[in-house]
Formats: sequence, C-alpha cells, structure tokens
Amino acid sequence: MKRLDILLAEDNLGDVFLVQEALHAHHIEHFLRVIRDGEEAMHYLGRMGSASDAPCPDVFLVDLNLPGVDGYEILEQFRSHPRCRSVPVVIITSSDAPLDRAKARQLGVNAYFRKPSDLTEFLKLGAIVVEIVANAPTEE
Repeated sequence: MKRLDILLAEDNLGDVFLVQEALHAHHIEHFLRVIRDGEEAMHYLGRMGSASDAPCPDVFLVDLNLPGVDGYEILEQFRSHPRCRSVPVVIITSSDAPLDRAKARQLGVNAYFRKPSDLTEFLKLGAIVVEIVANAPTEE
C-alpha cells in the first residue's frame, strides 16, 4: 500500500493520539493532517484540491462532534467537492445513535467507527482504514 495522506478532523488530542496508534499498529505508512475544529475544517475544505497545503486526502476521518461547525455539515461540504468527493470517509464518534448512523449512510460514509473505551478496540480503526482504501475505486 502506498503512503496515505490522511485528513483527520478531531478536537480531542487523546483521540488524535489513538488514531495515530491505530495507524501504526496496522503498519499504515501515512502523513496525518489534523484539523482541530469545524471552522478550520471548512476553511481547509474551501481550499482543498487547489492549494498545495490542502491536497485531497486519500482518506478522511471525521469526528461528528467538533466545536464550531457540525461534523455532518463538514461531511456535506466534503462530499460536494468536485475533485475529492469520492475519497473514502470514516466517521469517528462517541455516538451510537441510530439516527446518526442513518444520516452518515445518507452522506455516503464508508465506515462508522464508534469510539470505544478500550485501547485494543480502538486499534481496530487501522484495519478499517486498510479495508476501505483497498476497496476504494481508483481514479481513471
């Protein structure tokens, strides 16, 4: 697998660390770009694909509960991007609400990962990333 450019929208530094651990545990070569709040995410998405410091990622990991702008609004903006809309997306959230899962499906997320309290379970996020990248359509 090639080195992945991963965009992570997450405000909790502990969860950022756990995401990094999950990627390392599954030997995923990556560059992780972290966006800490909703407003920063919207700014990034507005420049994504056209600015050298804001490329389309290979995978987008997004927390639903970001300060400033709702994760769903960020996801809608991401999915409307002409060049990056087919990028695989993983929702990472503490919510297990059926309504959240249904809304995520409507927005075309590739995986919905509920943040567990157990480290071993959190590390499974790496396997999810490997799987969705392997199954992602290739750009022609």
